[in-house]
Amino acid sequence: MECGKCVAVCPMGEIFDDFSYEVSPRGVVERALLGLETLEHVGIWFCLTCDLCTDLCPAGVRFRDFVEAARRLTVEAGVAEYGAFCRGCGVYLWPQHTVEYLERALGEAAEGLLALCPRCRRYGFGEKVKALAPGDRKMHVQETQTGDER
Repeated sequence: MECGKCVAVCPMGEIFDDFSYEVSPRGVVERALLGLETLEHVGIWFCLTCDLCTDLCPAGVRFRDFVEAARRLTVEAGVAEYGAFCRGCGVYLWPQHTVEYLERALGEAAEGLLALCPRCRRYGFGEKVKALAPGDRKMHVQETQTGDER
């Protein structure tokens, strides 16, 4: 907890202009250990879940697991202001802070990547493939199975 390797390796400082000790892995863990409110604190929403801090931590602190659990509990408690949610089904996707950074970095390409969860993207892809299929594929499969070719 005292070495600071997590803060030194954390890419958040290079990505977010408003990065500070308070939202760093060390700052968030310290906040939790001191019994300060952690779930409602913005610090848990900065983490990129890259796991670099965990890989270097000599104390074995699994910060990514902690942050993901804290985010899940926060969303379950109804706090939604820091999260981005799937436009298809409403499931939590990403921290809003990360989405805003990626939208600036990726431009229009970010829309397709950040708006839907993997399940909804897969469903949408499947619907597009079905629309491109020639004829009534279901009828053809049924006829082939019964041997009733017309």
